[in-house]
Amino acid sequence: MLEQVIENIINKIRKEVVSAQMEYIPLNYLMTRNIPDSVKHFFDQEVEIWLREEAEKFTANERFDYDMPEVRVLIDKLFDILKSTATFHINKFNQLLERAIKLEANYLTRPHQTLTQFLFKDSFLITTMDVYDMLKYFDKFQYYKDALTDYFNLKYLREISQMVKIIITFMNEGREPSDSLSTEVLLQSFKDRNLDDYAALIQAEENEGTEKIDVTELEALLRTGKTAKQRRRVEAEKEEISVEEIADIETAKPEIQVEEITVKAEAKIPEPEVEEVEEEEYEEEEAVPAESMTAADQLANMVAAKIKGDSLEDLENLIPRKMRKKIIKRIFKKNESQYTQFTEFINQVPTWKQASAAIDEMFYQTGINPYSRDALEFSDLIYNRYFPKDRKVNREEIM
Repeated sequence: MLEQVIENIINKIRKEVVSAQMEYIPLNYLMTRNIPDSVKHFFDQEVEIWLREEAEKFTANERFDYDMPEVRVLIDKLFDILKSTATFHINKFNQLLERAIKLEANYLTRPHQTLTQFLFKDSFLITTMDVYDMLKYFDKFQYYKDALTDYFNLKYLREISQMVKIIITFMNEGREPSDSLSTEVLLQSFKDRNLDDYAALIQAEENEGTEKIDVTELEALLRTGKTAKQRRRVEAEKEEISVEEIADIETAKPEIQVEEITVKAEAKIPEPEVEEVEEEEYEEEEAVPAESMTAADQLANMVAAKIKGDSLEDLENLIPRKMRKKIIKRIFKKNESQYTQFTEFINQVPTWKQASAAIDEMFYQTGINPYSRDALEFSDLIYNRYFPKDRKVNREEIM
């Protein structure tokens, strides 16, 4: 059922985006089409990855200072222009579209597993910025992003508290033991670490006459963004409202005058209008007879025929020797017999749809992360068997 829904969605988006004789899909054009925002997000993030890779190549040369503000501004402008020219080959578009819809389907049905696999697809350890970047692929379930943001903020506060405790321990070696630090020392520590927002809060405390802050007060200051006096003022205002005062508050009860209504016997009560219920955006499409196919249907068939080959080649001929060793080692855990058994099975599968389902099942059974680079490369190689005209595009991506 889910597989058919995914296929219907893919076909629907293709009809909306791809026109006759279209070989390249510009990103800017894609953003103007009537397609789900999640798909637009996916393609936009793919281009962002391209730009990041280009930026790394661009700034790898140590002969020049690319961090100069003037240079940085020009580089940012350059990449803005480059992004506006980004295009997807029709073959790559089809492949990424399928990947985008499957990713969203998995995310909506199995968010925990999908997020974990997608975030840690290439490494067991990632940075906070990596998490934020990868979450841009998903525009639904905002509460996951909010929860992660809260977690990182809390974790960061704990790290700051730990840093302050280390400074306090050092200071106590040369003074009477205390669990507080002067605002002067805290101000220096935060400014040196470029924590300007936190430094501003310490400065506000200092302006109100605070000379020392202990760890508990510091955590409250950074968490609430309010000085000690401001927090006490808020608490005092809450206490002023007593239970008795709340009980004495009378709600106004406006008098409602009801006019006399005379109903005539012959008056007919009009039947309520039934609003038409809009169809779901991804409702399964009914089969269309060949003789009544629309232009969009014909276009979809044309695109499919355009990227398919005349015959299916043996998978062993499509996988280079070096890549074969890599796949056996990383995907099949050095078990060559399992690799041979799986590739022989795929050679008997007549369609990419069936092969894709078999790949997904194999990844699931063996615990392979389907979003890892190795898994995607292996999937692309099998994809080439069913769409050999995509082979050149995919080979360039892998290399």
